[in-house]
Amino acid sequence: MKEIQLVDQGAYNLLMEIPAKYWSKSIFNYFSRVNTLVNNMCECFNSVIVEAREKPIVSMLEDIRVYLMNMWVDNRHSIVTYAGEILPKINKNIETEFDKGGEWLAIYAGRDKYEVSSNQGNRDKFVVDLKLHECSCRKFQLTGYPCEHAMSCIRKMGLDVKDYVNKCYKKETYVDCYQHVIYPVNGPNLWARTENDDVLPPVFRKPIGRPKLSRNKTGDESRNNGPLAKLSMTGQQQKCSYCFALGHNKRTCPRRRKVEASAKKHNAAPQAKKSAGTTRTPNPNKNPAKTTTKPTTKLQPKRKSNTQVGETQESQTSSKRARCSSSASQPQPSIATVTSPSRRTLKFMAETPPRAWKALG
Repeated sequence: MKEIQLVDQGAYNLLMEIPAKYWSKSIFNYFSRVNTLVNNMCECFNSVIVEAREKPIVSMLEDIRVYLMNMWVDNRHSIVTYAGEILPKINKNIETEFDKGGEWLAIYAGRDKYEVSSNQGNRDKFVVDLKLHECSCRKFQLTGYPCEHAMSCIRKMGLDVKDYVNKCYKKETYVDCYQHVIYPVNGPNLWARTENDDVLPPVFRKPIGRPKLSRNKTGDESRNNGPLAKLSMTGQQQKCSYCFALGHNKRTCPRRRKVEASAKKHNAAPQAKKSAGTTRTPNPNKNPAKTTTKPTTKLQPKRKSNTQVGETQESQTSSKRARCSSSASQPQPSIATVTSPSRRTLKFMAETPPRAWKALG
């Protein structure tokens, strides 16, 4: 932690806010027999039931039950054909530790205790107790299988590595885990009928937006506002899309803020000068001008009634007859008098299209 503090004080503060039992191997207990803290099993199971989660509760549980029933059958059949005594993944880790054990020199002290030192010239030393399955490096206790220091002791004494592997990594334990059977269940057509009323499902309400498929992550997982996400951002700095500099984004860009501040000052200065030069004292004798607002909506033209159509047609026919009479009596400059048409004529003119008026002339 002192080395981390020298590199980045912010990363040191974020790690110290999280309890050390969640991220430091020095405080891990020995019960779990694992040296890492991950949620891979939850992630795999969540990816399998993505489609089942969208169904009602009974249908979802039925899909999960059928999935577990098939998985247990497959695991039960696969372990039967396995010939080894230790599980394959753990067997690979043991072979790796066995190869690293050649870099250490074991000295027997008595009562199954050994002092292991490095043969590379450094002064590193560890104490191994094969009887208690312990090593001062704590890896033997955390993982449940011998570390490289314990491997050097086992190689020196010619012992069998399988005797020092925890039973949770052996084939017999794996068989015991899947010996139980998830029994099949009858469908709703064979369920027992009761005298009570049927339980109806709740009213379905479709939520707004796209349906969420990914689960909600906890605070110790990597997400945008989690403490580990802030810690990971120290190694990979974000890039600003405005000035293309590292360490900030467009919203917190100092160059963008300066440009916006100068633009506001530049726009505010002419307005201040204009308002200062055109100040006028109000005249109390004059009444304030009334402001009227005109509606912005367009008014549609009104449709003419039959009486208005009749009046317009009457004026057009009278003017046309006046022109005809004036042309006929051109030598005599006298004013032609036109009598007003009767109601029958006006009604006929209102019902007759304008093209038929030529016959009247």
